[in-house]
Amino acid sequence: MKAQRAVLAVPVLAVLVAAWFGWSWWHAAHDDSLARGRDRDAVLAAASAELVALNTIDYHHGGADVDRWIGATTGQYGEDLAGDRQLQLDRATSTKTISTASLVQAAVTDLDPAAGTARVIAVLDVRVSTGGGAAVPKQARLTVDFTRDGDTWKVGGVQAVGS
Repeated sequence: MKAQRAVLAVPVLAVLVAAWFGWSWWHAAHDDSLARGRDRDAVLAAASAELVALNTIDYHHGGADVDRWIGATTGQYGEDLAGDRQLQLDRATSTKTISTASLVQAAVTDLDPAAGTARVIAVLDVRVSTGGGAAVPKQARLTVDFTRDGDTWKVGGVQAVGS
């Protein structure tokens, strides 16, 4: 008698466990935190590429570098860069500026996927050489506003933080 109950209990228990795992899997797959995580990762990927681009210029091919700046930005910030394009080129050429950057670390501090906005804090190592001199290293600490532009995230504003 006990053996029969045990034999009947095992399949019932298996069905209950399978149902629980199925519900858990479905719930995890449809949770908005997964989409939020994807958006956060997309913002961080954009931060890496775009912040490096915005802090890199070589006066030998400044036009392409400044065009990358403009392509990495959106909104009023992008319009301001586009309006100052020639000024930036003239400044880089007259000072013989070569600047390279690498992202040290970045973190998303605010994300609103519905509004298509995000804020990132970032630290970059930037090496700047002017007039043919040796490159001088500095560290840039930034707060950066991102705006979704179609399927990509672009820089909408940059603010230096401290020194």
